[in-house]
Parts: sequence; C-alpha cells; structure tokens
Amino acid sequence: MNQFVQRIANWMANEIFIKGLAESKTFQRFAVRTDRHVRKYKEEGFEHVNAQIDELHKQATRAAYSTSAGGGGSASNTASGGAGGNALRAPQKPLGGISGFFGALGRVIRRDLGIDKKT
Repeated sequence: MNQFVQRIANWMANEIFIKGLAESKTFQRFAVRTDRHVRKYKEEGFEHVNAQIDELHKQATRAAYSTSAGGGGSASNTASGGAGGNALRAPQKPLGGISGFFGALGRVIRRDLGIDKKT
C-alpha cells in the first residue's frame, strides 16, 4: 500500500512540477541564462588556467636556458666552489626494486645521523 501512495505522489509531482516548469517561459529563460553564464565562466576559467600554465612554462624555459647556457650561475659556482658543486643538474632516475629502497633508506639514515652532509 505504501508503494502505491509513493507512486501516486511521484506521478503528481511529475505532472505538476516538472511538466509545469517545462512549459513555463520564465523557467526556460532562467535555464538558458544560467547555462550561458556557466559556459562563460567555465571558458574564462580554462583561459585563466592556460594563461598561468603558459607563464609558468616561459619562466621555466628562461630559468633552464639561463643556467645551462654556461654564463649565469655556473661560472660563479666554478670560480668560488672549484668544480661547480652548486651547479644545477638534471635529476637522475632512482634505482628500482629492493636495492633502490635500501639505498634511499641508507642515504636518509646517513643524513639524519650527520654522516652525509647533503640535504
């Protein structure tokens, strides 16, 4: 009996509210205007994110070329530090598997104990 009452209530809500809203010009204008605003803000958001990514890429490229060109930071590092110990280097791929794990664990333990001076 309870399911029967629920079905009648759902049918009534469908007939009155949903069909009434679908036929309402005011609701249609509201829906179209809301959709237009959502699309506009979504597009502006994508443009803003793309602009930020482009700016980050430009800065990263400038930084990479200024350090790898040999003139900027590496000349001062070789003059003061001998063999250029503070020069930027490309990251190396870590060892995989159990040997890589124990190697990394050993480096962390040496650094924590003060044996390894690299940070």
